[in-house]
Amino acid sequence: MFGVLLVAAIQLTGVTGLDLRARAFFDANNVKIGDPLVLTIDFLGSAEFKDLHPPALAKVVDRKTWKIDDVSAKTDTYRDARRLTYRVRPMREGVLWFPALEFAYASPDGRPCVVRANEIPVHAKPGAQVVVAEMGEDLNAMPKPPELIGSGDALVAALSDDMAFAWRKALAAPTADKFAAFDFPAAKMNEATMAIREGNWARAMNVYTSLEWRIGQTPEIEKGIVAALALKYDNPSAELPVWRVVGRPVLRYAWLGRVGLVLGTLLGLTFLFWLLGRGIRALACVAVAVLLTGIAEAETTVEETVTTNANGAVIHRKVVKSVGRGFEPLSLFEEFDNFDPFGRRQPRARRQPVNIGVSLTADKPSVTVGENFNLVLTLEVPRTVTIDGGVRLSIAEQDRMTQVGAGQNLPNLASKNPTNRIQRLVFPMRANVAFTNLHYSVAGDYAFSGDSFFFFRESRPFESGRRVAPFTVTPLPEAGRPADFSGIIAESAVLHEYCDLLKVETNDVVTVTYRLRTNGYVPASFQPKDVAFEWGRQSAPNGMTEIEYRRYVVADGAATTPVLTLSYYDPQSRRYKSVAAGATRLKYDIIKGN
Repeated sequence: MFGVLLVAAIQLTGVTGLDLRARAFFDANNVKIGDPLVLTIDFLGSAEFKDLHPPALAKVVDRKTWKIDDVSAKTDTYRDARRLTYRVRPMREGVLWFPALEFAYASPDGRPCVVRANEIPVHAKPGAQVVVAEMGEDLNAMPKPPELIGSGDALVAALSDDMAFAWRKALAAPTADKFAAFDFPAAKMNEATMAIREGNWARAMNVYTSLEWRIGQTPEIEKGIVAALALKYDNPSAELPVWRVVGRPVLRYAWLGRVGLVLGTLLGLTFLFWLLGRGIRALACVAVAVLLTGIAEAETTVEETVTTNANGAVIHRKVVKSVGRGFEPLSLFEEFDNFDPFGRRQPRARRQPVNIGVSLTADKPSVTVGENFNLVLTLEVPRTVTIDGGVRLSIAEQDRMTQVGAGQNLPNLASKNPTNRIQRLVFPMRANVAFTNLHYSVAGDYAFSGDSFFFFRESRPFESGRRVAPFTVTPLPEAGRPADFSGIIAESAVLHEYCDLLKVETNDVVTVTYRLRTNGYVPASFQPKDVAFEWGRQSAPNGMTEIEYRRYVVADGAATTPVLTLSYYDPQSRRYKSVAAGATRLKYDIIKGN
């Protein structure tokens, strides 16, 4: 049994991205009818999700099979994925397939895009008869609004005779419009109740919001809000929004209480800021006093003996003069800017930018997919400067190649210009797919050789701009290529299978995890046949890549799990090979009749 094919994709409002991928799964796949499940939908890829709101799903699935609580939906971030979660219940017995939902979003240039999630099987088993009956009634019944407030003695006593007569008349044939003619809270509660019964959830929500300002949030108002939300989303599982639950301590007050809380909070914050301001001023005064004391101490006196000759007599006197100076931050920084540890006062700001030549070449003009080659980056650098912190080589085709070894520095070469030198770096690479030309750019920083003391070293950036290097990668040979080959390039590959349960009942869903371990290249878009989704991939410290795939297998009586085979190309032997996993034996339980 397969999921329903959707006619239109579900809109992801506010999402902009490129090449999104989606995966969907339940927290359990073998349950009883009516058991609550958590549906998780992850979106992976480069996208802007800040305005993402969980879309409604209840109207796009078979309501006789699935009961989805759209009000319970929430969004979160999980590792590198944006996650949506919903509460879902299976409504009938058997192997049920949750459909493969499609979601629409926009690319950065405004083009419409669609991402498709996988379908999910669930084995819904029957429960006890009494439990199933109660569950069915509870799930299918919509939450009810508060009952109408009648003409009790206390209420009638507070009304005039004419008003009491009009109230009893409204209760005899109740409508929302009739209760709208009254202005007291009980009448407004009845107006909202009748609005829900008449199918007007928006009017009921407006009435409840107005009542909250008048009398505060009450259990009856909360009950009415839940009924209005259930009517809005056509969802019997609707619940009170989380913010209303959290905000009960404030919402239970009417408008006067809320205003008082706000004013009290503002007064408290004002008092705290006043105290903080006085503390800052006190600290500032202490700092100024310390600074003035330091300046005063900096002005010292020196006694000198001055000898003068007048009328043949020698007169000795003491002259007191100040040799200290005040605080001069500008002149201090100027001195550091012109300071040179070796006594050369050469302002660096006056040095002119230098020109650094950049080129990228391959040691082979053409290679075949899977063949190794070397990329050589050449820099022509003036002898008066050094490369500071290395260079950054960016290649547009980087995802089509794999670096198979560490980069190395080659011996410098002499340049035709005697004031320059040529530095070279080599990167061992392997081509993974066929393409033509390399589009690259180089960036980095340089410093003048004379600035050897690191504290006074000044780095300047350089950028080569986008350039093209001629290079060709031809496709793999056709001879011996398997029909299922999907572009995996590796010297070795190992595939293992893991099952979440081996002792099963007929129609149980077995979640199978495949772990592929390889030292080569696996395309980012590759997904084996019949696999539901890729769970994740990571690089191991020894250069290996580990990828996990998830698959759902229904135990339909087969003695073993199915076999998964993956083909790959070994560049060392220049042959196509394959690796397989599966055929795990399943043990079936025999269910005896009552």
